[in-house]
Amino acid sequence: MKLARKVFGRPLKDREEEAIRVGVIAGLAVMAPDALSSVAYGTQEILIELDRAGLKALWYVLPISGVIALLLTFLVISYRQIIRAYPEGGGAYVIGRDTLGPTASLLAGAALLIDYTLTVAVSVTAGVAAVVAAFPSLAPWTVTLSVLIVAVLGLVNLRGLRESAQLFALPTYLFIVMVLVMAAVGLVEPVAHAPTWHSYVTPPLGTVSLFVILRAFSSGSSALTGVEAISNGVPVFRNPSPGRARTTLLLLGLFLGSMFLGTSIIAYRYHIVPAANNTVLQQLAADIFGRGVYFYGLSFVTMAILAIAANTSFAGFPLLSSIMARDQWMPRMFLSRGDRLVYQNGIIILGLTAIFLIVIFQGNTTNLIPLYAIGVYMSFTIAMLSLAVKTWRNRKQISPVKSWLIIAMGSVGATLTAIVVLVSLVTKFTEGAWIVAVVLPLLIVGMRRIRRHYRAVADELRVTDLSIKPVPMRVVAVVPINSINRLSIDTLSYALSLADEVIALHVVRSIEPGQQFAERWQKWDPDPRIKLAVVPTQYRSVVRPIVRYVDLVAHQNTSERTLIILPELVVSHVWEHFLHNQLALTLETSFIFRKDISVLIMPYRLKS
Repeated sequence: MKLARKVFGRPLKDREEEAIRVGVIAGLAVMAPDALSSVAYGTQEILIELDRAGLKALWYVLPISGVIALLLTFLVISYRQIIRAYPEGGGAYVIGRDTLGPTASLLAGAALLIDYTLTVAVSVTAGVAAVVAAFPSLAPWTVTLSVLIVAVLGLVNLRGLRESAQLFALPTYLFIVMVLVMAAVGLVEPVAHAPTWHSYVTPPLGTVSLFVILRAFSSGSSALTGVEAISNGVPVFRNPSPGRARTTLLLLGLFLGSMFLGTSIIAYRYHIVPAANNTVLQQLAADIFGRGVYFYGLSFVTMAILAIAANTSFAGFPLLSSIMARDQWMPRMFLSRGDRLVYQNGIIILGLTAIFLIVIFQGNTTNLIPLYAIGVYMSFTIAMLSLAVKTWRNRKQISPVKSWLIIAMGSVGATLTAIVVLVSLVTKFTEGAWIVAVVLPLLIVGMRRIRRHYRAVADELRVTDLSIKPVPMRVVAVVPINSINRLSIDTLSYALSLADEVIALHVVRSIEPGQQFAERWQKWDPDPRIKLAVVPTQYRSVVRPIVRYVDLVAHQNTSERTLIILPELVVSHVWEHFLHNQLALTLETSFIFRKDISVLIMPYRLKS
């Protein structure tokens, strides 16, 4: 307990929840790294696609970035509206549920859960890959380092959001400042052979196919992944949480838009083309500031922001899964909050799943990157379409101008995000996008089965006829015993207090020991309500004969309740658990799915 308290912190009371919530500044550090880190590769992804069509095609990085920035504006405005309407969080899932129905909400929720999981795996391995590139000797430790980082992130988040905010605030804001400073200097610094100002708005001669432009737009749209996280995690903010969440989202939009647009513009101004050894940010830093302190500082901060981008998922996944669990789409375990008032099961499951992906792919999650934008853009599409539909239904309660603006914005935004999903699925299907096409439907089917199960259980347990009263039932208890000792005596005494008939079951491997035990039992002469059953067996394991005997008792007493009481030693030290109770654990597992047999554990605390 002392170790757990040192690692996770002291337990918190419910009334302390407000104190562990975050404000705008800390909230940006917790919820924004995923979106902000995409600046490190957003422009680069556009340039990679355009470079395949030739140098003249690189001009299209400007209009494509402009459209993505416009889409970002639509998303920020839309999600601010969603936060106002749904202050409990849930984002696209909640508005989709209330507007388009359960199928749309499930699609949004499942897609986001997949995206959150991929974000952890891909972000952490990307950060580790950057470190390994700088220090090649660490290459054999790629998987170990990645797993360790995920474990640390999980541990920090199990302590609470404030702890993660304090830890990650510095690299987050340092990344923002360094990229914005670089963009500002890059815009005003004289550059040899810089494009003339009119060339920024004049397309070059020659044509670029629509397919190339759409693919570049789809790839560059990865710069907006993570924007939705704040709307999912509104409850993490201090009251008034909707207002603080809306402010944080606005700041995220301003920072992300400025950084992304600035990076794209100066990349065109400095004639940056994708390179194998250096990212676009590194090339820009080298051209603007030289390969000095700023270059290496930005490289290090970029590594850090890529790694801690996973923290956004550790904030969003547990909250979203708890909301979906409340709607019975996910197991109720995701509703459980730990001593630190965090949804601990969501954090643990997310961490373990990400570690599983990292280990399976051996720290090389390149194949998962094509899936990055698909899930979140599905949720974008559902969110913006739902907002447009909701506004249309309530248009009489809103001013005509505002309602039509929201409807138009939602419709255009949903169209653009749907294009990203379709283009990504088609063009990157063989690169890994097929996984979404397989996993997403399976996840939705699984969620539907979970809900059907919960509803079936509720129907089975529901009582509508209040004339039904509790009545006593006859209970037959079976107590496996190895010998006559204090443990068996206490267990039999406990059985007598519960059951009408008690059977002491003793399994022997030969006749002689059985006779000796029966004679000792007769001399002991316990309560006459206890019957002795000596069962011979030819097997070394006693589990099978015990299970068969209990099955026989249950079959003979169909109108009664059959109870098997298993004695279990409670030891003083953790390591002593491995020395006892293996039989009790095995028997408990053997009967766990039996409806006609109840299993009861009788603890006996050892003094030594």
